[in-house]
Amino acid sequence: MDDNAIYKIPKIDFSMPSLLALAQLGIFAVFTIWTLQGTSDNNLSYILPLATGMGGLALFLSVPNSRIAVTVGIPALMVALSVVLDEDGMAFWAIFMVIFFGASSYLPAMAIGDETLGLDDKDRMNRMGALWILFALLLMFLLGTAEGAVDGQFTDEEVNGDPIIVELDSNEQMIAQGALVMGLIGVVVFLTTGALGMEVSQLRPWHGGALLSGALCITAYLWHSGGEFAPEDFGMVLAFCGIMTLSPCIAYEE
Repeated sequence: MDDNAIYKIPKIDFSMPSLLALAQLGIFAVFTIWTLQGTSDNNLSYILPLATGMGGLALFLSVPNSRIAVTVGIPALMVALSVVLDEDGMAFWAIFMVIFFGASSYLPAMAIGDETLGLDDKDRMNRMGALWILFALLLMFLLGTAEGAVDGQFTDEEVNGDPIIVELDSNEQMIAQGALVMGLIGVVVFLTTGALGMEVSQLRPWHGGALLSGALCITAYLWHSGGEFAPEDFGMVLAFCGIMTLSPCIAYEE
């Protein structure tokens, strides 16, 4: 390929950086499917899935400035579409999407030490630690890990705006509480061994990612047992697990 090309074909060899890139692509692929399911008769509603799909592909192909474009551009587009399509909820979720897309875009680059970030190693690792923790807490909020543990139910919305409520029985709520504790322990493990650089027995930063991933998988199981989890949703959870486990593994072990 020409050295002056504005994109780079990634090498898929099932190494950890390669799997991390696939996990990142998976997040944007599933998000694109979600937004496609929410389109209406208005042709403008197709702009968002087009943007998320192109953004994910741009990141996968290492297009220059794609990270900042995705992090700022997609939430800004959501705000604009909320006005045009008269959907106030979209503007509300755009606030969280800044963190969502920012972490999905920047964590892999920070983990592998992408030179285009323009950061020295100390700054890169400090920012990665803070972003990882913020993303971990956001995921437990978005997937309902905390809600299931505290309220004993999961809530969401259909594409037409109708509410989805999954009630948990006492045993399921206890499982959700265990998942929340597991996720929070994972955050603490990463904070101490990764962000703070402390030695805690044989624990490593990626162990925190593995614990968080376990919490997300348990939450996905509870959603599935309630009959409200589609196949692509499992793909999203798998991609989350890849991002949250492989990023610290690459950054701190390699």
